[in-house]
Amino acid sequence: MSSRQMDTASASMAAGISLKFDAGPLRIERMEVRPYPDLRRIWVRVQLSNFATPPNVRLACLDADGAEVADMLLVEWQEAYISMTMHLREPEPGAEYVVRAEVARDETLLDSRDLPFVLEFQD
Repeated sequence: MSSRQMDTASASMAAGISLKFDAGPLRIERMEVRPYPDLRRIWVRVQLSNFATPPNVRLACLDADGAEVADMLLVEWQEAYISMTMHLREPEPGAEYVVRAEVARDETLLDSRDLPFVLEFQD
């Protein structure tokens, strides 16, 4: 963030103006999954649309049979960008998996997206 952006942000905060806003329905804009070289962990990136009220975000990794091999819950997540490492239970190199992201607020599912991938390291 440049010094000018920081000054603008500071002035907005001092004036009681929130820089966070809902630009329409909260949704998942982008997802990316990259296996680590050890094939026991995956790097998951999720980009959300802008929001004022923090959502809960659930990330799950499912194997080819639909069984959960990793999951995490991010409660009242504050940022539009998510970057997490998930550790897989009993990974199978070369197998097909799906990462599922769900965004909810007050027990109401707002958006969900599945991203299939193969557990192979790509440089």
